[in-house]
Amino acid sequence: MRIVSILMAGTAIAMAAPAIAQDTAPVMQGAESGEAAIIVTAQKREQNVQDVPVAITVVSADQLASVGGSQLQDLTKVSPSLTITQGGDLNNNVIVMRGVGTSAFSVGIEQSVLVMVDGVANGLPGQGFNDLDDIERVEVLRGPQSTLFGKSASAGVISITTKAPSKTFTGSAEILVTDDDEQRYSASISGPITSTLGFRINGSVGRFDGNVRELQTDTMINGRDSENIRAKLHFEPSSDFDATLIGYYNKTRTDCCSFVTIERTPGVTSSFGTPSSVSLAGITPGKDNFAVRIDPFQTADSESYGGSLAMNVALGSHTLTQIFAMSHYNSQDLSDFDGAFGPGFGQPNGLTQGGDFKGDTLSHELRLTSPSGNPLQYVVGTYYSRNNNQRTFVRPGPIANANWAGRTTSEAVAVFGQADWEIMLGTKLIAGLRWNKEDISFRYQRFNSNGGNPPFATGGSTSDTVVTGRFGIQQDLTDDMMAFATYSRGYKGQGYDLTSSFVRPTHPASRPIQPETADAYEVGLRSSFLDRRVTLNLTGFWTDYSNFQSQTLEPGLGGSFILANVGSLRTRGVEAEMTARASDWLSLNGSVAYVDAKVKSYPNGECYFGQTAAQGCLPNGSGGRAQDLSGSRLANSPEWKFNVGADVNLPLGNLPVDLKANANYTWQSATFFALSNDPATRQGAYGIANMSIGFEEKTDQKYSITFLVRNLFDRHYFGTIRNDAGSFANNPYPNPSPVTNIIGLRVRDSARYLGVRLAAKY
Repeated sequence: MRIVSILMAGTAIAMAAPAIAQDTAPVMQGAESGEAAIIVTAQKREQNVQDVPVAITVVSADQLASVGGSQLQDLTKVSPSLTITQGGDLNNNVIVMRGVGTSAFSVGIEQSVLVMVDGVANGLPGQGFNDLDDIERVEVLRGPQSTLFGKSASAGVISITTKAPSKTFTGSAEILVTDDDEQRYSASISGPITSTLGFRINGSVGRFDGNVRELQTDTMINGRDSENIRAKLHFEPSSDFDATLIGYYNKTRTDCCSFVTIERTPGVTSSFGTPSSVSLAGITPGKDNFAVRIDPFQTADSESYGGSLAMNVALGSHTLTQIFAMSHYNSQDLSDFDGAFGPGFGQPNGLTQGGDFKGDTLSHELRLTSPSGNPLQYVVGTYYSRNNNQRTFVRPGPIANANWAGRTTSEAVAVFGQADWEIMLGTKLIAGLRWNKEDISFRYQRFNSNGGNPPFATGGSTSDTVVTGRFGIQQDLTDDMMAFATYSRGYKGQGYDLTSSFVRPTHPASRPIQPETADAYEVGLRSSFLDRRVTLNLTGFWTDYSNFQSQTLEPGLGGSFILANVGSLRTRGVEAEMTARASDWLSLNGSVAYVDAKVKSYPNGECYFGQTAAQGCLPNGSGGRAQDLSGSRLANSPEWKFNVGADVNLPLGNLPVDLKANANYTWQSATFFALSNDPATRQGAYGIANMSIGFEEKTDQKYSITFLVRNLFDRHYFGTIRNDAGSFANNPYPNPSPVTNIIGLRVRDSARYLGVRLAAKY
């Protein structure tokens, strides 16, 4: 009845109100024949994507909707080289590009993949996982992009562009409901205020109870409630000047993310004295388990707001662009620590842990872009940013108690430029450089005694200067075929470990970990044929990383989690993408990635729980144990991944509607979720199929209804898998562990669900 009533209300809204519509995407420009050209800004200027010598996937709003469409994680279904490892809260999610991503608990380190919205870089990782609303397109740039995008783009960039104000009054409204109690409502309105001033306002509300049942209270958890609003003003008094002012507010409340038990040795008791007969009462561990018993529910609530001002001024034939932006982000998290229920250890809910994340970001970019069409084209600019991030953490009680606060500040100044010079007809040389200076500092304070160490406070600062660059050649082979070869230098700056310092005062919070660098080589082919009805793009890549930054269990510190440089990596492979307009009513698409991402050298790597000497875990010189991880695959990096899809837009004769349908399938090979290649964290190969079918009003496309199914074949899989045997037994080294406890995190489409989407526009 709940879904029926919502559908009736949504139908009434769609039919009674002149709804509010999507604009015609300005990214799509007319082409001479075949498919329309896709315009992107991957090189800080507008270009046809087929002319860009960068490995790039462009995702439209419709493509995103076909695979779920409301969160960053959905991009993994349409970009084969992209995976996301989900953590206990959004700030612990890891974006992985071509096998490379930064897994770290510390606010003193940045991700390897930069997330940008409307040309502005996000600060803390959690900011990148807000809802995706009113999307024009998403550009996924693969490989190091440090020359144009800076120090947080050593593995790639995800650039999100939202819709611009329209020149005529338009609007849209949409309602989505599913059979597992997700509801999503969104609306936008746009148009002119005066002949020189336009506006756009978009808002959305999402509600999802979750897909995991907490049996102690018979409550669905791992859900998400969100509210988002974004407003734009665009002022264009003449063809020589325009300005866009953007403001946004996002709020997310989650009872997420609790791990379900996949496998546990029967009859074992946790280190806190909770027997499995209690914690697993009514639960059958396995890959089909969607139930837990926890107290309290794990929560992670966040709020972010900010704005930007972008201005473009014509200076003769050149364009001067400036973007000024500010943002604030804060989140609060709480989770169960002892696996028990009710009071315990002198605490009302037993042992719990949690704290706050806070981040404030200010940035300013100024760049000059030369006119298009000349033999020499270039962009030069300056960039300034200041980030203040803070993490507080409290674990009260008599066991493993913690109470600390860490704050980091980074201030960066950069000068950059990139040019391509057509030295002869169809042949271009590419050259770019970026000079970057960064000052970082930290302040850390532990308020409790721990391990015999008294409370203390410490701080420090350092600076670093680096030059990165990009060089290459681009060759037009025909009017519809281009090849390129490039070399790029990637860089991610120094950082401080502000997570494990409470274990020992002498642990390296007093020194930064070293910068992460990358040397990337790419060759590519961009082609269109059959009257531009088919595009085929190929990219081959080889990237070597040095001083890779990651969270790890450091053998020399008794198994403590620390942030460290864990050695050198190599990722290499081949990517292919194809689209085909098979007929006037059928379009096909597909992409595939082969990624060979491995550790080149890490002789002092962490051992996994229960690993024996025969399995490679040996005593090291510092009194601990380590394994040589050289040659091991990187975490959450499938060797093969592909997706295929089909879109149908079929006229139905004299009926007042057209048939619209979509089908897509994504498959990936097996992968480990731990850098240690712990076999307990292995997820086997799997594939996810999605389908939708609907009807759209024929004449003006004002109204539509779509019926959808996600995870058609009900393939149960996980966003991450962990070995948690250490919660039930001490490491029995050198003997194998007699205890198994494998846990996994359910993602939104871990099980099949059905839905209906109602949309209207004018």
